Amino acid sequence: IIQRVHESEAEYAILNFWNFPEGLGLKVKVGKYSPHAPRGQELSLSEEMIEWAIGVPETPHSVCSESCSPGFRKTTQEGKATCCFDCAPCPENEISNETGEW
Repeated sequence: IIQRVHESEAEYAILNFWNFPEGLGLKVKVGKYSPHAPRGQELSLSEEMIEWAIGVPETPHSVCSESCSPGFRKTTQEGKATCCFDCAPCPENEISNETGEW
C-alpha cells in the first residue's frame, strides 16, 4: 500500500498489511518514496519489516527483463510494465556502454 504523506510535498509512505488471526490486520510503514530525493535515494525500504505471505522466504524478484548488453538499448514492450523491455541494437552512429538504468 502506498500512501501520500504530505500534501505540499510529493512523498509517499509504503505500507505493508500484516494479517493476524481472527481477521485482525495492521498497516505497518516499511518505507517511503520521495521523488525529489537525490538520485538513487528516492526509495527507502526496510525489507526486514516486510511480512510476506506464508511460504515466501525472501523478497520476490520483480524485474521481468534482464539488462541489455553494451551496444544494445532498451525498447518498451507495448502494454507491459516499464520494467519489461526488449533489447535492440543501438542505431548507427550511437553506442551504449551501460547495462543498467534507462
